[in-house]
Amino acid sequence: RDVAHQSTGATVLGLQEHNKNMLYRFAENISESKDWCTYWEINKDNLPAPMDYKNDKDFWYNLPANFDVLDACMRVFKWTGDSTYIKDPVFMNFYDKSMNEYVDRWALSAEKVFSRSRIMNLPEGATPENHHYYDKRGIPGYHEGAGGKMQVGIDLLAVQYAANNWMHYISSLGKNPASSSPWITEAQKIDSLIKNVFWDPEKKDFRIIFYADGTSDYTVGEGMDFSHTLLHYQAVEDTMLVNSLLDTYSKKKESLIIEIASHLPDIFFKYGRPDDGIFMLKHLTDSIKHRREYPENPFSVVGAYATGLMGININAPDNFISTFSGLADSTAWVLMEELPFKNGKISLLHEGRHSSVLRNYTEETIYWQVFLDASPDEWFINGEPKKYDGEHHQWFGSEV
Repeated sequence: RDVAHQSTGATVLGLQEHNKNMLYRFAENISESKDWCTYWEINKDNLPAPMDYKNDKDFWYNLPANFDVLDACMRVFKWTGDSTYIKDPVFMNFYDKSMNEYVDRWALSAEKVFSRSRIMNLPEGATPENHHYYDKRGIPGYHEGAGGKMQVGIDLLAVQYAANNWMHYISSLGKNPASSSPWITEAQKIDSLIKNVFWDPEKKDFRIIFYADGTSDYTVGEGMDFSHTLLHYQAVEDTMLVNSLLDTYSKKKESLIIEIASHLPDIFFKYGRPDDGIFMLKHLTDSIKHRREYPENPFSVVGAYATGLMGININAPDNFISTFSGLADSTAWVLMEELPFKNGKISLLHEGRHSSVLRNYTEETIYWQVFLDASPDEWFINGEPKKYDGEHHQWFGSEV
């Protein structure tokens, strides 16, 4: 989970090979003997961390993990254009096994997730006394405090929704993308569960956990609310539901544990709450912030500077970049230099939301879609003024 969430920040810092190495290690260690799980934690010797693993039938594992690694691989692929993520047999096998055998073995499809047994895939005769991770091998969410009582967490469905959409994307690469597929169908079924089972229209709030006895909760403890995953994995689109989540997190943004709070800057910027986004960037980097050194936090903050404050969205395979400033103050400016892109670097300057400058230091032609609050009278392409005529243009060159 940490590697997946830290991957965007690591990419911004130029740590592409480190990302690939870690994601590859998780991908290569998927196996049938572990019921198509990989390792939950891997040490520097490419071995399962002893603190979470005894043998292939007795180890800690949270079930969102496979889907989270797949999601991270695809996000890194879009940022880097590294074809390893869509061609290497190790990665392709991981995606295939995770979305087929893994889903079947753990009964995670939308049609089975509420009727599955909570304790699964243990040897005959396994008990809490003879299996250390008896109720920890297959936790159906990232909440770890419910023991064996948790049926499904909303975060499992959120990341599974994203993984199904990514599988549709992978299956469409190099083809005319189909409007539907088994992956889209499953994503729609998951979407229905989120909207019709987890959402409570009377309370106007999301349940975030269902228990094996059919009961549910809207919270699992102070500072822990996993409904942020619906926004992190873009698993809800309805404006009313999105705003309900944003309002909730805006109110309690200072009280969340660091693992959840570190998601918020990027979320607030992407969903049009720049004041909250800037507040969280400052809050999470404040020297007095408890556990701010936990690696998920600094890496995620770095990622949020790029994707949130700078509003950068990259599709490197197509040499495409879109930007929209996260600065609501028209007199403020922000600059990010030497951002890795393909075989070189780019830099981006925003002045409020009325002016943006992109410098291209790569050997590539970049297609830039720039969003501004104003309609400028002039564009400057490689230093040459161009009269804006109200039409959309694609400009190619080193600076726009």
